[in-house]
Amino acid sequence: MKKIGLVTTNKVFAQSLAAAIKGRPDWGIEPYLLLNPRQAALDAEVLRLDAAVVDMADAAPNETEAFCRTLRQTGNCQLLLLVPEAGRKTAISAVQSKAADDFVFYDTSLDYLFAKLAAI
Repeated sequence: MKKIGLVTTNKVFAQSLAAAIKGRPDWGIEPYLLLNPRQAALDAEVLRLDAAVVDMADAAPNETEAFCRTLRQTGNCQLLLLVPEAGRKTAISAVQSKAADDFVFYDTSLDYLFAKLAAI
């Protein structure tokens, strides 16, 4: 089973996404809610996550790459950024610099989100 961290400060969003994942056991994904981004790197390391969906709603554009690098170094997991449309440039920069593996926009479908997760 693939361990996926959901890094966000939005508890309702994380719980909803986790419920959707648990409703599809055929995906082979075990979700973990990481609701404190400041502690996410430590959580990722302790849980030995395979990947993380990182909600970038609250992140400052100039902090995104540094946050992703820290999470990847300590947790050694693949990163999929979940970004608002306004965060497109930041997300592209993070992927180009190899701080993150890929990104999707908030308005994406669950099927597309999980297809992206499967691909990284």
